[in-house]
Amino acid sequence: MNVFHMNLVRISGVAALAVGAAMSPACAQPHAADSSTVKLKTVTTEDRTASVGIPDGWTLVKGANGFMYVSGPNDERINLGVIVIAKDAPASTPNPGGEVTFVMPFGTRLREKFTTILEAGAAKQGSPKPQLTFASEAPTKLPMCSRFLGTSTAGSDVKKFEGIICSLKPDWLGLYKNIVFLLEVPSSRAAVARPIVEAIASSYRVTPDMFKRMLAPYTALPPRPAGGAVMPGLAPYQDPTNAECFDYNVIRESPPWEVPMHCGGTKPG
Repeated sequence: MNVFHMNLVRISGVAALAVGAAMSPACAQPHAADSSTVKLKTVTTEDRTASVGIPDGWTLVKGANGFMYVSGPNDERINLGVIVIAKDAPASTPNPGGEVTFVMPFGTRLREKFTTILEAGAAKQGSPKPQLTFASEAPTKLPMCSRFLGTSTAGSDVKKFEGIICSLKPDWLGLYKNIVFLLEVPSSRAAVARPIVEAIASSYRVTPDMFKRMLAPYTALPPRPAGGAVMPGLAPYQDPTNAECFDYNVIRESPPWEVPMHCGGTKPG
C-alpha cells in the first residue's frame, strides 16, 4: 500500500477527493505513530459548510463553501474541496475571464488538467512554476476522477503530493467544474507527516447541502419558455453521479458490498 495513502475525505454521506515517494513503502522511512493516535481538534468554516480536525500547531488558514485550506508547522499544506472553473473549448480560445481559470477541451486528460490547475495556482500566488513528476495515476471508481502521486519541484522547494481531480460534465454554456483535493508535504518529511496528514484528511466533513452545490453544474439551466417546452439546442444537464454515489465511490473508496446497487455496488438499496 502507498505509504502516504490517504483515506481522504470521508464526508458523512457526501464529499469529493484524496492525496502520497512518490510515496511507496520501499522509499519511505518508518514512522512512529499511526493516524489513529493523532489528537485533533475540530475547526469549522465561518459559513458552517465544512469542518476538519487539526492537531496543535496546525492552522485553518481559510475556508468557505465546502473548501478548506490547512497548513502545518513545517510547511505542510492541505487543500480540500477546491473548485476550479474551466471553459470547454480549444486551448487557443481566449479566456472569457470572470471565474474561469483556464480554457481546455473537456476531453483532455485529467493529468493535463491537474497540471494546469497547479500551475495556475502558483502563478496567482506569485510563486515559481512547479515542475511535476508523476509517480502514478489511478482512476477512481468514477470515470471523471483520477488520483495522482508524485513530486512537485519549484526551485529549491521539493514536495511530495497526492491529489485527486474530478472533472464534472460541462454545463449548457460549456463551463465545467474541476474539484481538486491536494495534500503536500516537504519531501524530507513525507514519512513523518503521513499519520498526521491521514488523520486530518479523514476528518474532513462537508454538509450534504453544500456538497450537492459543489456537484451541481456551474451555470444553471435558464427557465423554460411558457408551456414547458425545452429551449432549442439545449439538453438537460445530466450529472454522471450524485452526492451519495460520489461519496461512496470516490471519497470512501468503499468495497462493492458497502456500495448501494444504484451506485454500482452490490448492497441492496
